[in-house]
Amino acid sequence: MSYKHILSLTDFSEYSKKAVEEAATIARCQGSKLTIMHVAHDQSQFQLYINENQYKDIKKKIDVEIEEKFSKLEEEIPVLKELEWESYVRRGTPYIESLYEMENGNYDLVVLGSHGEGGFKRIVHGSTAGKILRHSPISVLITKI
Repeated sequence: MSYKHILSLTDFSEYSKKAVEEAATIARCQGSKLTIMHVAHDQSQFQLYINENQYKDIKKKIDVEIEEKFSKLEEEIPVLKELEWESYVRRGTPYIESLYEMENGNYDLVVLGSHGEGGFKRIVHGSTAGKILRHSPISVLITKI
C-alpha cells in the first residue's frame, strides 16, 4: 500500500518518538508527506481559577515548551532530516482532537505509540491509542518500544 500523507501523533514521550521515527521512515521510503501533531491538553478550565492575563501567560509558556520540543525532534530522530515534514498543534482532549484531524485532514495513515504519558489515567479512562484504534477513519499503525 502506498501512503501519500502520514499523520504521526506525539506527546514527546519515548513511545511517541518511536512512532514518529517509524512514520518518518515510511514517509522517506514512499515519498510521503509527513505531519507530526501534538495535542496540548485543554486548559480552558484554568480561567475559572486565574485571571485572563495569567491564563495568557500559561498558554504562552505551553506554546514555547511545545515549540522547543518540536525543534529537538530532528536531533532525537535523525531520519527527519532526510525529508520534509511539518509540525501541527491542536488544543483539547488528545484522542478527540486526533480523530477530528484524521476526519478533516487528507491522511492515509496515522502512526502513534502504544503508550504515552497517561500513567494511571490510562488505566482508568482507556488509552488514547486504543480509542483512536477503535474510531479511526483511516489505517492505524501503533508502535511499541
